[in-house]
Amino acid sequence: MRDTLPARPNVAICVSTFRRPQGIRALLRSLDALIFDGPAPNVLLVIVDNDPAAPAFADAAELGRASRWPAVLVPEPARGIVAARNRALACVPEDADLVGFLDDDETVAPGWLAAMIATLRETGATVAQGPVVPHYAEAPPDWVEALGIFRLGPWPQGAALHFAATCNCVVRAGFLRMHGLRFDPAFNLSGGEDEEFFARLRDRGGRIVAAEGAVVHDWIPSARLGPDWALRRARRMGNTLGRIARLRRRGRALRVAKGIGAVGWGGLRMLAGLADPVLRMRGRLQLARGLGMLSAFADVVVLEYAPAAPALRPGSGR
Repeated sequence: MRDTLPARPNVAICVSTFRRPQGIRALLRSLDALIFDGPAPNVLLVIVDNDPAAPAFADAAELGRASRWPAVLVPEPARGIVAARNRALACVPEDADLVGFLDDDETVAPGWLAAMIATLRETGATVAQGPVVPHYAEAPPDWVEALGIFRLGPWPQGAALHFAATCNCVVRAGFLRMHGLRFDPAFNLSGGEDEEFFARLRDRGGRIVAAEGAVVHDWIPSARLGPDWALRRARRMGNTLGRIARLRRRGRALRVAKGIGAVGWGGLRMLAGLADPVLRMRGRLQLARGLGMLSAFADVVVLEYAPAAPALRPGSGR
């Protein structure tokens, strides 16, 4: 496939931030340190602050002083991850060739963007997905690393993937424009919006491949290192997969079967792991994921961004 990227592509890097002023500044410092073998691409940072009452930057001028790259600062008063991500996409210039997504609790390796661009050139893919390496505020329980709770990848360079995540990916902007792709508001408070977004991208013929060298570092606070957080996340992830199957109106029977299987196998692993904390936790996570998946078919939505209301039924008024 003949590559269509210009020698110096226009890249809009979208970051949604919420009450992480130190995290977003650390990310900006790492983006300042990006290196390229040849001429640098034309980079624009699109920073959407989802807490205008306590913004990470007082104004665009302060953001500009904190970044090597041109940047726009956009407040998004409507609460929720989808509201913030769609605001960022609305601010991507029409002449953008690529759109990148990062989180505000990450930093990028110096060769991150160069590896993303090279991968898209080499493969002609629609999306390049990079690995995520976790770093912990304190030593985690053994099961965290053994089960790869926070780790994403690595994969062989150029390997075909069936998913992408907005914590570390770059997408061809022309594909987004051609298909009018935006994040689904149904996932605004639940999370899982990227899983659903990239499922639709693949339905429209988009290809996702691995960019082995496009590494980001994820900084994990102590509050996420206990079993409660991991179990909530597993339940939400299962719920997301079930909801996507319902929305797409296909694969529903398979998801129900997988949910039942996960509950069964998870329970067995918990019993088999009475003397093995890692196996026991694997079973608990599998059980939670299966229950989350099945709950989607009972119209339950597991919310990740509304701690006071962990689940709702559409139309319930909650």
